[in-house]
Order: sequence, then structure tokens, then C-alpha cells
Amino acid sequence: MKKILQYLLLVPAVFLVSIVSAQSAESGISTMAAIIMHLNHYPDSSEQEKLAGIIADQHASTGEKILAHALKNMRHSVGDSDADKLHQLQVDASASEQEKELAAILLGITHHPSDSDKQKLKTLID
Repeated sequence: MKKILQYLLLVPAVFLVSIVSAQSAESGISTMAAIIMHLNHYPDSSEQEKLAGIIADQHASTGEKILAHALKNMRHSVGDSDADKLHQLQVDASASEQEKELAAILLGITHHPSDSDKQKLKTLID
């Protein structure tokens, strides 16, 4: 009886952790997409704080951390070392399609995203 009770308590806890992890991943992608959408040369100080939060988030994927780091360091365009990591992310089989799309967008930015990039970003924000 005691084991059954333990299992019954464990199932909701695992379910809750799964939901929190999924929401964290979605919010990281959508947060970065929103920052990129309004990017003008580089992220402002409040955006830098959001990106630092994604980098420090234990639930964020490796791809999200790479994206957040590259965006946080961005000055008009992505730096060479961050560009190398973004290129690797684009071919990483474990990276999500959203992560790959954000990597491609970041690699193509000079000062601000293009109109076609903004259309792609809108779908990632929702």
C-alpha cells in the first residue's frame, strides 16, 4: 500500500516537471525571437538580462544556450566564434528546428533582421 501511494505521488510530480521544462524551452525560443524581432545593432540592457537568464537556466537546451550567448555577444552581427557554434548547431541532429531556424537568422543579421526573417520570427514568438 505504501509503494502504491509513493507511485501515485510521483506521477503528478513527474508530469509537473515535464510541463515546466516544456514551458521553459518554449519561452526561451520565443523570448529570443522577440529580442531578434526588435534588434537594432545589439540587444539592450534589459534584453541582455533576459539572455543571461536563458544561459543560466538549467532547463534550457544546449542549443538555446548557444543561441542566447551568440545574441548576447552580438554587435551589429554575430562574432566569428559564435558564428562557428551557430553553424555547428544548424547541422546538429539533436537541435530542434526552431533552434536551427534562429541560428540561420542570427547568422544572416547585419544590424537588424530582414523583413523575411521577421515573418519567420513571428511564428516562433506565438
